Amino acid sequence: MDPRKVSAQWLRTTVFQEEAIQPKAPRPAERLPSLLLAARSLENGPRQRWQSKETVFLKQARLLANYEDDYDYQGSAIHYYPTYQDLTAPQLRGYFSWRTRLRGGELQKTSLTFAFLYIYELLNQVGAAGPLDGYQKLAAFRDGYGQIDQGILPYLNRWMADYVVYYNLDPTLLSGPSPIHRDSAIAVLERVQEAEPQAVMEAVRGLSSWLDRSRFYREHQADMDAVVLQALRRVSAYCAAHHKRTMTEQYFGPVLLQQYWIFQSAVFCNPLKRKNYSYDAGGQRVYACENGIWTLRARDPTHSGDRLGTLLKTIDCVMRREFGYGHPVKLGLSTKWVLQIIQEETERRLAQNRAAEERRITIDYSQLGQIRRDAAITQEKLTVEEEMPEEDVPELRTIPEPPQPSGGGDCPLAPQELRLLQCLLYGGDTGWVQAQGQLLSVLADGINETLYDLFSDCVLDGECQLIEDYIDDLKEMVRP
Repeated sequence: MDPRKVSAQWLRTTVFQEEAIQPKAPRPAERLPSLLLAARSLENGPRQRWQSKETVFLKQARLLANYEDDYDYQGSAIHYYPTYQDLTAPQLRGYFSWRTRLRGGELQKTSLTFAFLYIYELLNQVGAAGPLDGYQKLAAFRDGYGQIDQGILPYLNRWMADYVVYYNLDPTLLSGPSPIHRDSAIAVLERVQEAEPQAVMEAVRGLSSWLDRSRFYREHQADMDAVVLQALRRVSAYCAAHHKRTMTEQYFGPVLLQQYWIFQSAVFCNPLKRKNYSYDAGGQRVYACENGIWTLRARDPTHSGDRLGTLLKTIDCVMRREFGYGHPVKLGLSTKWVLQIIQEETERRLAQNRAAEERRITIDYSQLGQIRRDAAITQEKLTVEEEMPEEDVPELRTIPEPPQPSGGGDCPLAPQELRLLQCLLYGGDTGWVQAQGQLLSVLADGINETLYDLFSDCVLDGECQLIEDYIDDLKEMVRP
């Protein structure tokens, strides 16, 4: 017989034999308390196929709003945009046991899935006595659990702003990274001509960090505030007269109408059934809902750059030069008409300072007669027939010199700047900076500005690290 036929026959009878398909072993039934079973039944009802997962979640959440459990769950759960339907029976009981402890004041780290389920419940007004109570509970969870796991913060901070808008709460609750405070500051600059000087400078500091980092500003705050205020008013007037866009539109972008996704990435079921609604958050920021479609009228979110910061840096540069300040910074702007405004306002401020100084030292000649009479009386009292006894002469006491910072030699740095530079040069701990309420970046800028005349360059880079070329020279100047 042909060997190939033998092999084929063997293969058919030995390897490819027909076998019956074995039925799968039945899954063990879920052992759940009756209320959880009732919630599970909502997932399998006859209308389930026509309901969104958000609708099912809200029904289950309301049913289980007061449910408590004490199940000892040691596992974890990982689901994106989780709902109760995604959890196994042990995970479901584990979540409600964790929530029971949380409501009782016991804050424990858990999986992000459980943390987001709790947040979704509050966003949908489950577990809250009202909108304000829900906001307060969200804020407490953010401040407490956010320190344990910061993974919730980027989402929760935005959702809390949306929560204020959706439930029509006071706009003052809009805080944190929300852009609404920025819009309010821009609104102040839009009416810079009539706004109070203090309000303008508060808005400027809220919109740019340059002033907080400027050593010159710390030493000449009143002078620079005056120049910044007048410069902004003149720049605003010039833009209104000669440009198509206002100063704030050029610096921060125009106001646009754009589509908005409220509670984006959250499991949210529109419990108030908003269809036509408007919320004015102030600062030209208006949220609106028409036929269920949300829009936002606000500044162009794609506008980038810090043009206000560049203007402030230019003012800083010009004022340092005109005031004879020893630590120059690079010029930020090159626009001639803006530079002319800054130069004129700086010279105006210097003239005002000189006039004020002259007023302080002007002699009132009408008082010279009285001055002479007072001097004569004083001279007569000082004339005595005998010298004062030696023992009555008061002893002259020397005033001790103030202590100098150790390790600095002739170093011109301030004590805290010197201490930071010593730590960086010799491997010391810099934790004291934050402990004393200081900013590492501010001290580093001060070091760079103070030593700029000596090195004609920065000695610390943007990461507050020593530039290697200058380490030996710095060690000769600063001892450990």
